[in-house]
This record gives sequence, structure tokens and C-alpha cells, in this order.
Amino acid sequence: MAPRTYAIVTYGCQMNEHDSEIMAGLLETRGMTRVEDENGADVVLFNTCTVRDGAESRAYGRVESLVSAKRANPDMVIAVCGCSAQDRGQALLERYEHVDLVIGTRDYVKVDQLVEEVWRSQQRLVAIDDIDKPLSLPTVPVRRSSLKAYVNIMFGCNNRCTFCIVPKTRGVEFSRPLEEIVEEVKRLAAQGYREVCLLGQNVNSYVDAQRHDFADLLHALDEIDGIWRIRYTTSNPKSAKHRHLAAIAQCPKVMENLHLPVQSGNNRVLRQMKRAYNVERYRFLVAMYRDLCPGGALTTDMIVGFPSESEAEFRDTLRLTEEMRFDQQFMFMYSPRKGTPAADTMRNDVPLAMKKDRLQRLIQLQEEISTEVNRAEIGRLHEVLVEGPARRGDDMMGRTRTDKTVVFPGDASLAGQLVQVRITNAWSHTLRGEVLTPSMSKVAAG
Repeated sequence: MAPRTYAIVTYGCQMNEHDSEIMAGLLETRGMTRVEDENGADVVLFNTCTVRDGAESRAYGRVESLVSAKRANPDMVIAVCGCSAQDRGQALLERYEHVDLVIGTRDYVKVDQLVEEVWRSQQRLVAIDDIDKPLSLPTVPVRRSSLKAYVNIMFGCNNRCTFCIVPKTRGVEFSRPLEEIVEEVKRLAAQGYREVCLLGQNVNSYVDAQRHDFADLLHALDEIDGIWRIRYTTSNPKSAKHRHLAAIAQCPKVMENLHLPVQSGNNRVLRQMKRAYNVERYRFLVAMYRDLCPGGALTTDMIVGFPSESEAEFRDTLRLTEEMRFDQQFMFMYSPRKGTPAADTMRNDVPLAMKKDRLQRLIQLQEEISTEVNRAEIGRLHEVLVEGPARRGDDMMGRTRTDKTVVFPGDASLAGQLVQVRITNAWSHTLRGEVLTPSMSKVAAG
């Protein structure tokens, strides 16, 4: 009998991507083989995101497209996983008769057992009950990259931002033991991985049972031989401390790119969002970061059109953008998510046309700033970790310590190396350069 096959379709954040890697590892321990075409797979997992409506709608459209495949192969197991699964539960089985399995955000570590149970019992199942239970990672993930690896350091979120569904879909916050994370990263280094990205809903609130905090973790990981680069996502201004920011400067392997979502440039809107800091605090943190890490990159998230946001309040967001000169922003129109305080208690009273207009104005401003910031890099040297071929043409691509994408002439032999690149041109999202010589140092120079 031929081995059973599986396919995974992933939407959303890096945490979802890593959850999919873990589920792939679990299925492969059962002898399954991955295929790219979900229509011919024996098991299909849709790892969903519910933070924004667009990603959720695309996922459900893809789920619906498998009706014919399920009719042709009734033994196929179709599972909806992730945040949307946690949020909607049994309702997904009622909505989609061809879906067999709904798996929540802390039950996914049992995906292999749940799939086997569906085949054994011929029953449709919902597994969403472990939302607030501590989570252990029982297997080796199947990672798509052999150079860069995601590492979970914590799960869940204790914040109560009024626009955000994550506390409901990811559960209460808990941190993995520092020693356990260190051992995982040591194994990754031994396997040849050179960069790790630490994952958590709010990484700078990391505190394990022994009271090790995020700075302690960064210092511990910085000591591991073989790892060249440490990144992390995402941070919350509410939890940011001097010792966390200082660790970026003190640890050579921790990259100088801070993603610090501000969400709005207006204090009243921030109070409505329950972000637990104000614009003045945000400015203070950014000044501290830039003093500790001169030349470090700063990126952020911004929401426009939050309930009751006025034009004057939106202009505060534009002013903050001009003042901070973010390297990049991830910008969104407010979208009500059922089950959040904003959706349940606030009127979505900013017209869609006005939201779109504000978003376009913010995008245009940020594009201009990003272009100016990047063009200032022309002539400078950057150490770049080469990831592989660029998407277009015959160039290679990699990233600077500040997480900027660089394309440059070169051949495949450069993949996985640290090289010195002189920047020759720049646009809002990409730098172009020329390779000088591969770095002799295993650790990227500052």
C-alpha cells in the first residue's frame, strides 16, 4: 500500500507558519508524505488566520474548492486548523459538510492522533478544548528552510486590545523554560541553521517559571556557537524595557531591527484600543532604542479608521509617521472581528471610502519615507546573509542585519554565506548591491 499523503495550506503570521511545520513533522512521523496539490492528498490541513477578514475569506474559499475532491475520495480527511478553527469550532462542521476535523491553536500538536481517529471512527471531530492549557512541542518540525528557523518562546496573550481576537483564539500567555529554548536552538545550530526567529504574540513579556525575562533569553541564545543571527517578533510598547532594548546592543548576534507596533498616532484612539501606553511613551522608547542602537531599523503596525477616529486624529498618525521615519509599516484598515470589544461595543462608524482614503494617504507617505531611508544606504557596506536566488532574474538575495532585502549579482555557491555588500541602488522595499568578499567572521559585524 502506498504511503498516505498530506498537504498543508497556511494563512497568516509566522506563528501559523511554524505551527504548520510542527503539524508536518507529526504527520511525517506517521509515515505520510507531503504533496503540493491538495486535491490529490489523503489529508488536507487548512491552517487559518482570523485576525483580518481577507485571509479568513481566502481560506474558506479554498476549503469550499475541495467539495469535488472529497466526493471523489470519501476517505480524504479535510481539517480546518488555527485561529479561525479555535474561534468557530463546531460551526465549521455545520457550515462545511465535507470538513472532517476542526483543530484549535493548542490542540494542533495532536493532529496525527486526530486524523487517525477520524479514519478509525468514521466520525467528524472538533478539538478546541485545550485553549488555556500549557503546550509542549512533541516532535521535530519539518522546516522549509535549511538556513533559518522559527522557534516558539511563548504562547498566548494576556493583553486585551479592543480590536484584537488573538487572546480568544490563542489563549492565556505562558512562556517556555529558558533552558528548553536554549537546547532547541543548540540542536538547530548543530543541524546547520544559522538564523533563528523567536516567536510569540508579545515576546518582550516573556518570563518563564524561573523569572528569566526576554533580555535573559537573548543573552543566553547569544552564547550559542553556530548561530549567527537572532531575530524575534513581535514586541509590544507596553512591555518594552530598557534591559530588553539594551540586549539588542549588547548581544552581537541579535539583529538591529525592532518591530514595535504603535497602531495609532493619537492618544484618545490608543485609549479606545486599550493599548496601555501613549504616544509620548512610544517616542521615549524609540529614542532609547535609537540611542542604544544607532542605525537600527524600526518597523511598526498601524490601523486606520478605528471606530470614531476623526480626520484630525488620523492626521496625528501621519505626523507620527513623519516624525518616527519608520523603515517600514504594516498598514491596515480597521476590520471588525466578531468577539472583540471593539466589534461588540463600538460603532464601526468610519465609512469604508474614508478608511480607504486614509490608508492610501498613509501608504503614500510611508513609501516616500521608506525610499528616502533606503536611498541613504547607497554607498554603505552591509553584511548580508545570502538566502538564495532572487525571485526574478539571475540575481541572488539576502538580508542585512536590519532585515532589509538586498539583491545582487552572484551564483548559488553564495547561499548560506555571510557576504559584504556595497549598496548601489535603493527603492522603498529593496536594496541593490554588489558583493565585495565573503565575511571571514561567523558572526555578523555591527
